[in-house]
Parts: sequence; structure tokens; C-alpha cells
Amino acid sequence: MSNKMSKARLITTVLVMGACWSICYLIPFIQYVFYDPFQEVLGCSNAQLGLLMTIYGLGNLYGCPIGGWIADRFNYKYVYVGSVLLNGILGIIFVLNPTYTAAMVLWVGFSVASLIMNYPAHIKIIRNLVGDEDQGKIFGFNETAVGIANIVFNAVMMFLFTKFMEGTAGLKAAIFGLSVISIMLSFAVWFVIENPGKAKKEVEAEEAPKKERMGVADYKNILRNPATWLIALSIFSIYSFLTTMSYFTPYFTDVLGATVTFTGVVAIVRTYIMTLLGAPLGGWLTDKIHSASKVLIGAQVIGIVCLFSILMFGKVLPVPALIAITLLMGLAVFMGRGSYYAVITELKVPKRYTASTIGIAAAIGFSPDMFQFLLFGNLLDKFGNAGYTYMFTYQIVVLFIGLITALTVLKIKHKIRAAGEEVA
Repeated sequence: MSNKMSKARLITTVLVMGACWSICYLIPFIQYVFYDPFQEVLGCSNAQLGLLMTIYGLGNLYGCPIGGWIADRFNYKYVYVGSVLLNGILGIIFVLNPTYTAAMVLWVGFSVASLIMNYPAHIKIIRNLVGDEDQGKIFGFNETAVGIANIVFNAVMMFLFTKFMEGTAGLKAAIFGLSVISIMLSFAVWFVIENPGKAKKEVEAEEAPKKERMGVADYKNILRNPATWLIALSIFSIYSFLTTMSYFTPYFTDVLGATVTFTGVVAIVRTYIMTLLGAPLGGWLTDKIHSASKVLIGAQVIGIVCLFSILMFGKVLPVPALIAITLLMGLAVFMGRGSYYAVITELKVPKRYTASTIGIAAAIGFSPDMFQFLLFGNLLDKFGNAGYTYMFTYQIVVLFIGLITALTVLKIKHKIRAAGEEVA
């Protein structure tokens, strides 16, 4: 991907790719928006619905590393376009055969489309759009583009759902609409992504690789590289924080006695508004201070202080203070999301290793999808409202691990600068 594209094309590319990223996750995570209608369509129990998401979530473990290898070894443009097209086709198949048995197979397919084909290639393409000095801005802009697309596509889903009288018909209409948009986007993204062959000479001049395709020795280098695991822990701490924040809605109603309307409004602002503010701010700060790790340190510290304040004083704090703390945490977590991918540049991981490195890192980084919801659910079932204390304490520990990770990245960065060599 050329670093010399026009500003207009750069903006168009990121916006289209943000839409592709968004839509590849909306259908497999449809239960987060339409839980009851989705369960009604499938005719399954809550446990079966949870199993479906577990099957999909396992793709983080096996899919992302495979997808990283594929994106680094083969033409990532074809892989990426194929992911968006496959996502739409699978959605239409589900609308035509909306049974639980079919869903078990199709959700494996969605896992292939989004976690194997889309995610690692997406990060590789975004990283290659600009030079190292603008990595924070481009990843922050990427998160903003995804956030904008989420708002638009959720509005489309809600319109179709209500237009077709809600229930089963409304859900099928919503999924069909998203599927058609996904197929259309596969054509659009074909024209905005440059063929990697055009940038081959630039990459070779920068890194002078002996060969273009990944081999076993390259993969061993990635696994031995501390940068891979530091990136993984950086993602894990922030993503775990984001997952924990989804429980603030029931915490406000169950423990603090807030109304459903109040918590709903706060949740919308925390999720959507803070995405649009936090991600570009985190990216801008990353480039301004020339360090993604320093931004992550700030995000971890804010999270620790805010969670500790709620644990100690949550029941006596006035409502405006609780709102401010919640929104500050939302800002911090999305600043972290706008920064943690730039760690791969801060640790000088070669560009030809980008997708494979991020694929392995994502297997750990996004692993909260596989266990954290189950863990928190059991805590609340077993301990009632006291479960929130254990939940927030757990998250404080995770943020401390993230803080130590960011400090380690900063230390390695200084060593790299002093030695004048790459970690690779």
C-alpha cells in the first residue's frame, strides 16, 4: 500500500474499510442488539445461544493466527475483499434457513470471514497506508470510521426491524439488509484497496527482505519476538476493560438504583460518543508524543483510578460524579483502542510481519470473548450484587498488568533507540 496516496483517497479508503470491519461483526453479534428475536427465530435456549457465541469466539484462538499467516503470505487484497463478500453470502443463507443447526455451521463460517480473512488483513492494510510517524493517527481514524459505520448500520437495522413488524420477520429483514450492504461493500473496497504489488518496491527498499512470502523461519521469528506478546497483552488489557464496561448498565440499575432510561442514555454516550472522541484523541496523542505506550499508560491509570473510586465510593457519589467517571473511563478505553495497534510500529516489527504478528497477538488479546462473559455471569449468579466487587477488582488487576506491559514497551523502545537496531 502506497504511503503517497492523496488525502481524499486515504480518507475514502479508511471510511470504506471501517464500514467493512463494522459489518463483518454485526451479523455474528446480532444477539447483542436483538437477543429475544434472535432466540425466537432459532428456537433455542439461553445456553444454546451462549454456545453459539463460544463457537464463534474460538475463532480468536485458532483463526487470527491462521489469518495473519494468510494475509502475509498471499495477496491480502483478495483475502480482504473475499471476507466482506463471504459475510454477506452467509447472512443471506441464514435468512433462507434460520435454524439453530444451520446457525451452528454458519457461525463457523462467520468466524472464518471476520477473524481469519478480515481482521489480520485489515490491520496490515491500515498500517501500510501511512508512514511510521502517522501510525497513531491512522489507527485512531480507523476506530472512528468503525464507530461511524456502527452508528449508521445499527440505525439501518432498527429501521428494517420496525418496518417489517419486528419479531422474526423484522430480524430476518435486518440481517438481509446488512447482508446486501456487505456484498455491495465488497465491490466498493475492491476499488479503494491498492494491489500490494504496487507497493512492493517501497517495502523492499524499507526492509530489503530476501523473499516476499512468509516462511517457517519467519513464523518462528515472530513467535520468539517479545513484541508479539507485549502487543497481545496491550490489546488484552484494553479489550478486557471494554468488556467489563458493558456491565456498568446493570450495575447502575441493580446496585445504584438508577433508572433503565438513565443507564441507557449513559451507555449510548459512553459507547458511541466516546468512540468518536477517544479513538482519534488517542491516535493524535500517540503521534504527538511519539509513543503509543505512553498513551496506554495514561489509559490504564485512568481506568485503575476510576474503578477504585467506584469500588470505594460508588454508593455515596452524586449522580453527576458517577456520570463523569463512567464517561472518563469510556474515553480512556477508546483512547487505548486508538493506540494499541501502533505499538507494533513502536517496537519496530517489520511490515511484512504485520498480519502474522497481529494475528497471534489477537488470539490472546481478544480472548476475553471466550471466558470473561461466562466468568462475570457466574460471579453475579453466585454472589448477586457483590459479584460486581469481584468483577471490578479483577479488572483493576488486569489494568495493572497492562500498565506493566506498557512500561516494558517503553523500556524496550529506549533500548532500541540506544542500540539503533530493530526488534525482529
